[in-house]
Amino acid sequence: MADFLIKTLRQFFLFGRNVAGCLNNPYITYRKIALEKNNLWPTAFITLFSLAYFEFTGLIRTGFGNPIFLTVKFNSLVLTASIGFIGCVSLFYLLGKLIKKTGSFKTLTVLWSYSLLPTLVWFFVTSCLYLILPPPRTMSILGKIYSVAYIAFSISLLYWKIILYYLTMRFGLKIEIGKIILISVGFVAYLGLFAIISYRLGVFRIPFI
Repeated sequence: MADFLIKTLRQFFLFGRNVAGCLNNPYITYRKIALEKNNLWPTAFITLFSLAYFEFTGLIRTGFGNPIFLTVKFNSLVLTASIGFIGCVSLFYLLGKLIKKTGSFKTLTVLWSYSLLPTLVWFFVTSCLYLILPPPRTMSILGKIYSVAYIAFSISLLYWKIILYYLTMRFGLKIEIGKIILISVGFVAYLGLFAIISYRLGVFRIPFI
């Protein structure tokens, strides 16, 4: 048990260092991750953070008063997000095969796991703001400042997400920009379909990808 805890702490420290690298120097960090003998510890940590978010948002929306509905909400979030994640990695792997650039499924899984960092940050912050400044929000000066700051924050995280997506393709499949654009066409189609289905089912207004 002690050995497992020590190993977990060590892996969490390495994970934290890579998280900082994804923010400060994503190109070098992703190249290092892709060259390492990858394990699924990063995916496990990000899964735990995702589960924490799903529990948190479930409590915000439903509270403790209806545990059955909370459980249903939590399970629907977990299932939909899992389908989205596995679908993305599988799509990348299959499209890589089509262009004769098959990467490692395990490497793609780890790299795409790190790409969920901006997703998690955006969802956590948005949920916290929902608590602090619940809608409807006014068109006052402070309301407009809030809107501008929130849009700028969202755009910066989207830019980070695009960078991590590009690096996942670059080092996960070892392809150049032209083939990344081709794969992106299929990815955007999948993303649009996933977004519509999850919205119609009332699970995510913004896809958790």
